Formats: sequence, structure tokens, C-alpha cells
Amino acid sequence: MSVKAAEDPREVLQALWPRLQALAVEPVRDEADIVERRAFQDMAFVAQWTVRGLSLKPNDVVPGWDEHFVTLVRENSRASKALEKSKSVEGQLEQKRLEYALASQAMVLPPPEMATRHFGTEAPLAPVHHATVQSTKYVRLKMSEVLTRFVATQRSQGIDGRVESEVAPIVNFVISLLDDPVMLEINGDHLLTIKREVAEIPLPKGFGQDERSLYFRWSTAKQSGWVRQRDEKAVQLKRVSQTTLDGKYAPGLTAFWKFAIEHSFAYGPVPSFEFGTKLNRPAAERDAYNEEEVLTFFGAPPFTGCKSIAHCWNEGPQYVQGYFFWANLIELLGGMRPSEIAQLRCRDILEFRGEPHFRYAPFAPDETEKQRFDPQPGGTRGKTSSAYRWIAIHRLLLKLGIVEHRDAIVDAYCQAKIKEAGGAGKLSDEQLAVIKDEAYEQWLFPDWKVYVRPKTEQIMWSHVLTKACTYGLKKLKIHRPGLSNYSARHAFKGMIDDVQGLSERSRKVIFGHSTKTNVSDG
Repeated sequence: MSVKAAEDPREVLQALWPRLQALAVEPVRDEADIVERRAFQDMAFVAQWTVRGLSLKPNDVVPGWDEHFVTLVRENSRASKALEKSKSVEGQLEQKRLEYALASQAMVLPPPEMATRHFGTEAPLAPVHHATVQSTKYVRLKMSEVLTRFVATQRSQGIDGRVESEVAPIVNFVISLLDDPVMLEINGDHLLTIKREVAEIPLPKGFGQDERSLYFRWSTAKQSGWVRQRDEKAVQLKRVSQTTLDGKYAPGLTAFWKFAIEHSFAYGPVPSFEFGTKLNRPAAERDAYNEEEVLTFFGAPPFTGCKSIAHCWNEGPQYVQGYFFWANLIELLGGMRPSEIAQLRCRDILEFRGEPHFRYAPFAPDETEKQRFDPQPGGTRGKTSSAYRWIAIHRLLLKLGIVEHRDAIVDAYCQAKIKEAGGAGKLSDEQLAVIKDEAYEQWLFPDWKVYVRPKTEQIMWSHVLTKACTYGLKKLKIHRPGLSNYSARHAFKGMIDDVQGLSERSRKVIFGHSTKTNVSDG
């Protein structure tokens, strides 16, 4: 292809990309090889210069171009200097000696100091040989094979089924879209295709349970349009939202690509996966309860008196302090995430600086130090490391009996275990202490049923609470967009933001957000 005659310089850059990938990872083999490489370098330079004339960066057209081009230039420069030194009288003399040695016996190289002085490297350039030299660093695997290794690695590290449920679907979509390519052969055109088509995936609405793979939904919309006949009804298909693109698909592909590059299954750097068009719905803000909604929601029967546990939304004389009662109040008065509340254990209510707190941490205090030297699987999961923190228990929660609730669970467990053993008289002090320790490891809200996805075994901590809150909002006819089970946490956020003089770092600590965004916060 003639660079000067090409109508679109971007096409030239994309056409040169596979060859640049191949040359950048290989060392110069001989004089003929460097001639070819220097000629290619000149052509690539003109191509990228032309692209810059369009006010574009080469990396914008072909992600990874800059790094590979710099690597090629450096290797060509090193080899050129070595060749110049080898053409001197001393250099040619050493080269002849090396040829005689190679012809008569096993390889004999000159001393490293002499070789470096004459050739610029410990091993001078060998005579011209046209045998193909294979790189041992990179491994040619198809994308599906890399995905299998990625999932297995995540599993071996004790990570739950989130990889299979959140990362694998979008990677499998790309595998089907590109016909399972070898990752070392993926070029700029492939990446542009991914960025263009991921945004065209429809939502699951309008598809059956056996038709929900991302590729099936995408191919259906491509072939049959965005109106689908299902159960004799026309269903208008809609593209996935910007929230899904930014929060699930982009991080999933980034994590997969990072793994592939780290293990030499793909060339770096990691591409920038930015998806979205005007047809993808923007992210919906989670809104906070306003004052009227707080009074309506928390003035409903589950908090003031209901008919029974099964009929908690009907008024009655029963005062049920179950998981729904405590979770919503802790979210409103403490700002904890629902998934964090679900994982609280009885031992997580502790005194901190003379005040009662929830201690949200991976392990119990006496286990924390042990985990440093003998890590074991399990423990509490947090969204990030910053999620682990102390949360002050509001006075209202104390008046409602959260500590007594904890003590009742601990006492019930101890009494049951002692009864099993035939009475306290049959147990030693050490055995009684073990039972008490076990009692404090019990869930603070034992009636909170945690949903686990059957296929991937991913734990969905707040799934049940989300459904219960959604039902409650409908029951109370609170239909304002943006309200969810997170609205209580955001209402707490509003109260915190009204505190005068509170630093941004303190606010982040209260909510369990990262404080490492800049040096001063860190």
C-alpha cells in the first residue's frame, strides 16, 4: 500500500499494525533483517505523521501503536550501532574468529567485555540465516482458551462466581462476534468493531430464559430489527444502558485484557473500552427519600405494628424486628450499604472510643492478626478495602434494642449448645468459652435469606432486601423515579452533607469510599 496515495491515512495505520506487532517483539537477526525493519520503520513513521496531520493520535486509531513503534525504533537503533562497530577491522577480525569457532565446534563466544566493545552486545550479530525465529515470551491462544484460564485463575484465588456472571458473558460475546480469534492477532479493526457493537446489545426484555446470551440478543436485533414478535405481541427492544456499559462491560473486558497481557497471551497496553451512543440510556441517579417519603415509608406497618410476619404490610398489634426492620433503619441512620448490613455478625457490635459502633471488617478482632500469617478463605466481603470501617450506632437504634437483639441471639445459641451437651455441668470452662465465641460469630440478622445464583455461585447479599423494598414502595404508592433500597443510604448522605465544616475526607470515611484519590486525602 502506498502511504502517500492512500485516501484515508487511518486505513494505512490499521494495515501496518499486524506487521508492527510482529516486528516489535522480535530482536534483529541479521543484516538483511535490519534493512527490512528500517524500511518498515520509515513507512510507519510517514503513516503516523499523516495521521497526526488529521489532529489524531496514532493510539486513538490503533490502541497500542505508540508502545510498539517505540520498541521497534529502539531495537533497530541498537542493532544499527552494533553493525557499525562490526564493520571496523577489529570487529571483522572478531567476526571471522566467531565464524571459525561456530564451524568447527559448539558455539564459542568472545569474552563479554570484548564482544560488547566491538559489537555493542555480548553476542554479536550472527551471519545471515533465514530460519524463522520464534518468540518464546508470547503464547498463541484463542480468546476462548484465555477465558478458560482467566476463570480458573479467579476461582483458585477464592473469588466467587462474579467472574462467570459479569465478566464471562461480555467476553463470550466478543468471542462470538470476532469468531474466537487468536489474541495476538487482534488489531485495531477488531477493537473498533468491539467498541461499535457492544453498545448495540439489547436488554433481556423480549427474550426467553434460553435466549438471553448477549450474542443471541445482538444478532437478533441486527437481523430482525428492534421490534420482536413474542407471544403474539410486538416487543420494542431497547439497548443496554450506559450504566451497564460503564459498570459491567467495560470493567469486565478491561480485567480480562489485563490478565491476557500480564500472562503474554496478548500485546499491551490494555485497550480503552469506552462504549455508548445517544441511543443508550444515560445512568439513572439513585435518589434519596425526601422528608415526606421518610415519614411514609418508616411510618408503615413493618415499623409501627403489623398483622404478622407473613403479613407485615397490614396494620396489626405485632411489632416484628426482623431483618427488614433493622436493615432499613441502619441504612437510614448509619449510611451502611445493604450488602454490608447483611454480613454483620453478633461480634460486630463493639465499643469504640467509649461509644457503641458497628465494626465492619473482614474478620473478628482476634482473627485479624492471625490472617496476616496464615490466610484462610472466607470472611466478610467489602466493596473495596475502604468499605471496612467503624460505623457509629445511632441513639435511636440503641433505644429500639439493637444491642438486646444481639444479646438474645448469643444467649439462644449458647443455651441450645449447652442443652445439646447435657447441661453446663458437663462442659469445662474452655468448652463454654468456645461456645460463647461461636455464638458471637452468628449472623446479627439470621432471618435474612441470602440469594446465591445457582450456576455461578455468586452471593447476592442485598437481593432479598431489594425485592422487599420494591414491593413496599409499590404498596405505599411511592412511584418517584430513582427510589430503591439504596434511597435510605442516600437520605443519610443528605443529612451528612448538611453538617457544617465536615471535611471531604471525613465524609468519605463515613460512607466507606476510597480516600486515595489524591495525596492529601490519602
